Amino acid sequence: MRAIAPAFTVMLLAAAAALADPYGPPHAVTDMAPFCASCHASTSLDQLKELPADVAAKETVESKHLKRINTDPLYKDLSAEDRDLLIAAVKWVDQYASVKIQAPSQTKRNSRIDVTVITSGGAGPVVGVSLVDSTLRFQARPITSSGFKVVGPALVIGPNGKPQAQWTERRYRGSDMGLATVMIDGVRGDALAGRVDTTKTTWALRVPPEPGTYTIAAAFFYGTEKGQPMGTTMGNGRAEPRGGPEGGSGRIMFSEPVKISVK
Repeated sequence: MRAIAPAFTVMLLAAAAALADPYGPPHAVTDMAPFCASCHASTSLDQLKELPADVAAKETVESKHLKRINTDPLYKDLSAEDRDLLIAAVKWVDQYASVKIQAPSQTKRNSRIDVTVITSGGAGPVVGVSLVDSTLRFQARPITSSGFKVVGPALVIGPNGKPQAQWTERRYRGSDMGLATVMIDGVRGDALAGRVDTTKTTWALRVPPEPGTYTIAAAFFYGTEKGQPMGTTMGNGRAEPRGGPEGGSGRIMFSEPVKISVK
């Protein structure tokens, strides 16, 4: 176990760094649980209620991100006034970000159902959505863990109203295409222009064979700083958040959970 643990830790850190990238994970094309996004700040203490209070407080937007804008050297080129403007813009992005899930409240075992998730907001250019079995950030699992099966690729409608398949097409040929996670491209949030983009994703799920009550929720991954020009810098030949991939400018938000009675 001692030999395995360091490698496992590296894998977790790699996953976290990938999800903190505003362009989405560069290599991982698989199901992702919200605990992997360790660089993201939590939008609500409700998703951290199983943690000690002091630990939970460090994961909040205020502690993990906004305080850093006033203290981190990465923001040293901004005046005090500009930092206030950036914080206001970030708060605006958070204010207009939302995620909603639509699913039937009851169904028959082994049946097939559609689950739709609608997101609004995020700075873009990529946002992520995962279907999970809990709204606890560090305990939620991909929905397949509770017995659901994702049937084929999800239908993703981007902010331009058109279907997109970029995420699916990155899956290795011959692999199972039923992923509980999608990355959605083309999102642009602009606090100055008041722009809030909307996406819609529909999954076909095979219901578990065991009767009971199951929980489904959506985890929404989005960024904030790039919604304001002062929150953007150039790095690696592209626009990136000023605070960097570990700056806490990414977010994790959960939808209200849906209880599905399977009979």
